[in-house]
Amino acid sequence: QGSAVLDITSGGNMSEYFKTTYKFLELSPHALIPMHGRVNVWPKQMLCGYLKNRRSREANILKAIEGGAKTLFDIVAYVYSDVDRRAWISASSNVRLHVDHLAQQHKLPKVA
Repeated sequence: QGSAVLDITSGGNMSEYFKTTYKFLELSPHALIPMHGRVNVWPKQMLCGYLKNRRSREANILKAIEGGAKTLFDIVAYVYSDVDRRAWISASSNVRLHVDHLAQQHKLPKVA
């Protein structure tokens, strides 16, 4: 779907993903050549779309946690309710990385 799945077991890091994506934007490239698919001649639009998607996912993850989600799969079920359940295992890696990113930013609610 034009999005990356970051693998926590292979060193995936959401903070680094955001930093790298912002660095690409700062470079103002005229094109991006992905590892697969077509050359993208609208890289700013693509990169901003990636960032918007990640920020939206992160906001939904935080909403799930604030709404009482207790486990990783509680969060996945809330955030990815519109996605085929067969993709939830892969999605769980992204959710975990987003939760880590939220924790690094001190955005997670305090545990009572």
